[in-house]
Amino acid sequence: MVRLRTVVLAALLLPTLACTAQIPGLTSKPAAKSVPATSAAATQSDPLGRETPRGTVMGFLHAAQDENYSLAAQYFQPATGRHRLDPTEEQDLAAELLVVINHKILTSSLESLSNDPQGRLDDGLPPNQELLTGVRELGGGVFSMELLRLDDEHGRKLWYISRKTLDTIPEVYDSLEFSDIEKKLPPYLTKHRVLSMPLWQWIAILVALPVAVLVGWLLSLLPRLAVRYHRKKIDPAAVPSQTLFHIGPGTLLLAALVHYVFVFYIGASIVYREYYRRVIWIFLAVAFYWFVIRVTREVFERLANRLTLSGRMAERSIVSLARRVLEIGIFVLVVLIVLSGFGVNVTAALAGLGIGGLAIGLGAQKTFENLLGGISILIDKALVIGDPCRIGDQRGVLEDIGLRSTKLRTEDRTVVTIPNGTVATAVLENYRQRDKILFRQMVRLRYDLSSDHLRYVLDEIRSVLTQNNHVENATSRVRLLRMAEYSIEVEIYAYILVRDYAEFLAQQEELILSIVEAIEKTGAAIALPSVGPVLMQDSWIDPEKAKAAKARFAQSRDSRASDSNSPPK
Repeated sequence: MVRLRTVVLAALLLPTLACTAQIPGLTSKPAAKSVPATSAAATQSDPLGRETPRGTVMGFLHAAQDENYSLAAQYFQPATGRHRLDPTEEQDLAAELLVVINHKILTSSLESLSNDPQGRLDDGLPPNQELLTGVRELGGGVFSMELLRLDDEHGRKLWYISRKTLDTIPEVYDSLEFSDIEKKLPPYLTKHRVLSMPLWQWIAILVALPVAVLVGWLLSLLPRLAVRYHRKKIDPAAVPSQTLFHIGPGTLLLAALVHYVFVFYIGASIVYREYYRRVIWIFLAVAFYWFVIRVTREVFERLANRLTLSGRMAERSIVSLARRVLEIGIFVLVVLIVLSGFGVNVTAALAGLGIGGLAIGLGAQKTFENLLGGISILIDKALVIGDPCRIGDQRGVLEDIGLRSTKLRTEDRTVVTIPNGTVATAVLENYRQRDKILFRQMVRLRYDLSSDHLRYVLDEIRSVLTQNNHVENATSRVRLLRMAEYSIEVEIYAYILVRDYAEFLAQQEELILSIVEAIEKTGAAIALPSVGPVLMQDSWIDPEKAKAAKARFAQSRDSRASDSNSPPK
């Protein structure tokens, strides 16, 4: 079940990766080109998208990633005085700036850039200034790229990469360590590019995948060994059945982090890292969800086992339902976190859900009815898992109470699924809660018995019930019920003091055999159903039993007569 939810989570999130097919510069050249001043003046918006800080940075990255450095240089602050460079130097500077950004800037920093033409006004900087901050170096320094909002020749407010930042790029570029790696590689791997990224970086990323998995497995091995040792020390039978070589959520989580750090270290393009981060985000979400569900399921299973051992089956059912609700809640939370990481406005989405919740609720009345029905069943403790019961016209053993339905295992070993809403309104009969089981039989005697003989038979049957320790004497009775068409009917009514139905059947069998023996002892016989004439040769089946019965009759009459003649006390 956990793996199924994990696959569903990945299936819901992976379609977002389709946006990689639309990365500017991968499938087509940017639509924005350098345009003449006359056409720019007639255009209200900047064709290069420099109205916002984020538009300036992303436009430069896409142009430089496509090696269109002449276009990328147009995102620089216009040079004046000593900053004037020839076009070749500007293009070289654009290429170096791209490399520096790839090594110094995290993709999360790009997310912090404002899409507002005025930039961020809460960062403590002047209104027309923005900073894109990179990673902190070992020496404590931090690379920052400054953006300025200036008027262009047409009077438009546009954002540019400042000359102050550009002046530091050659020095920062020379300090990068990646050059030693590329110098040792064949020129074919460094010069040849696939999708505007060096071939050696693609090979490194692919080779790092199994290495990251191995490192993640090694990092997760120590805590697994510690948990296994602790469990073995407490209870040897509690050692997990899984081997140490399996790949779990911890391995997947650590492998994704290790691979992400490696991709950043080799200086892979930040444009690709932006989409690669989304892939990693999905893997992190799947691994996190898998890990949390495994932990919560193990905790709930231990709690359920303790409740089962203590006989608290109703609480165990509530724990089972609470676990499922928690799993669904975690699933929804992870999806919302991932969508938030992709830039989706989750707050607006939740507000929309609040508005559409009413419509969804009206369309899902049965679903909510089943959910509330299951909760009411568990709270009332009318049924718990393992109870033999009858729900409406269905009988069986209760196997599960879920969010939507209740499952019943019938005597034919089939599983009947009943909606919780139906269960909440149906007539429920719980056999587990009975303290005794009714024993009720109808004995039909022949009509050739005299009244004294009938009294003798009734006394013997009553004696059988009295002598049985499993029969409740206070409520048991043996009565001559009616003179039926073909027999004299005697009702035997008693409660057998057992709860288990299988044990009841065994006690009932012994009781019926004892009653049959008692009837045979009296010389009476069970009447057979017949529609033809019956010829009776004797009034008694066995003469010897008849003689003994008559002696008992005489003794019984004398006893009754002496009781009637004795003076009252």
